[in-house]
Amino acid sequence: MKNYYLVNNGRLKREQNTLIVETAAGEKKPIPVEDVDSLYLYGEVDLNTKLLNFLSQKRVPLHVFNYYGFYSGSYYPREYLHSGYALVQQVRHYTDETCRMTIAREIVRASAHSLQRVVAYYERRGAGDSAQEDREPTGEIGIEQGDPVLDEGLEAAVDSALDAPAEGSPAEDGSSDSLGADVDLPEEAESLEQLQARLKGLSAQIDRQARVNDLRGLEGKMRERYYQAWRHILGADWAFTRRMRRPPGNEVNALISFGNSVLYTACLSEIYRTQLTPTISYLHEPGARRFSLALDLSEIFKPLIVDRAIFRLLNSGQMKPSHFDKSMEGCLLTDSGRRLFLAALEERLGTTIRHRRLGRHVSYRHLLRLECYKLIRHLTGVEPYRGFRAWW
Repeated sequence: MKNYYLVNNGRLKREQNTLIVETAAGEKKPIPVEDVDSLYLYGEVDLNTKLLNFLSQKRVPLHVFNYYGFYSGSYYPREYLHSGYALVQQVRHYTDETCRMTIAREIVRASAHSLQRVVAYYERRGAGDSAQEDREPTGEIGIEQGDPVLDEGLEAAVDSALDAPAEGSPAEDGSSDSLGADVDLPEEAESLEQLQARLKGLSAQIDRQARVNDLRGLEGKMRERYYQAWRHILGADWAFTRRMRRPPGNEVNALISFGNSVLYTACLSEIYRTQLTPTISYLHEPGARRFSLALDLSEIFKPLIVDRAIFRLLNSGQMKPSHFDKSMEGCLLTDSGRRLFLAALEERLGTTIRHRRLGRHVSYRHLLRLECYKLIRHLTGVEPYRGFRAWW
């Protein structure tokens, strides 16, 4: 199944059992609904309730983005994997501070590991070297000692656990990150080796944090150090001296915000296909108008999916200044820039690497789903949650 991204203006409708995209010029393009995982609307697209009912029947989420490429909302089909037991356990682990901290700490550990692995990757290969840019290792995805064994029966095991009786009784669009505000980066960046050492030092403080707010603050410090490494990874052609969100201040900030929103909705789509409730989270504070559990999961995968897609496009020369529009306030991707970046993100999400515990190839998109299953197994007492860690 595929994600479909509608960048142009037009109309999306149902004709019999097929989706039809009709452009403003009247051209029609059929999309077999059985081939659709999720729909992403970036243009001004007309639709009706007949279409929404059809998408609900086929369990296809639809995500809407505004003119600037920021996430506006989702049509979330009726949940079909209801589990009262899972909901009760998800709430209990949020309301119990000790249980919540256990999960939040592990999310930050996994996020910190991803940050360090990306910096180490470019330190080994040579920062900004487009000739070798972003090639996946020929080895396998590893699970460090202590990780739960994932197997073909994972989904069935999750369903079985949910059938058991209970014992006893940031920005809202996903475009931001854990820094919490616009941040100026130091003019003189430390070396990648020095930044890696600082990231490791900050990671060693995770277990000493007593509150969730402290964890978020620590992750923000790690993210700030990580962004300092971008100057080495991207080189002088793409300036990145300040992390700015609304509006993005330059090309790199525009890519970060746009890519984070795409990953946020990808996580939301995978959560929908499990028994988890997307509004109850552990690292990020649940709140109105956002699916905060998608924010939790995306923290782990932003460096591996969004950031490395950015590095590849910029260092290879595929993404050019002409793909950005600075005529209005801030900096935004043009339609051609969006198409290019969306294609790179979709390629990244579809990239498969051999998982040595599963004994088969899995895509990054499927890793998002596996992360949900691992969290369910933790919530239902099957085994402790251990966030994803790439070994390379």
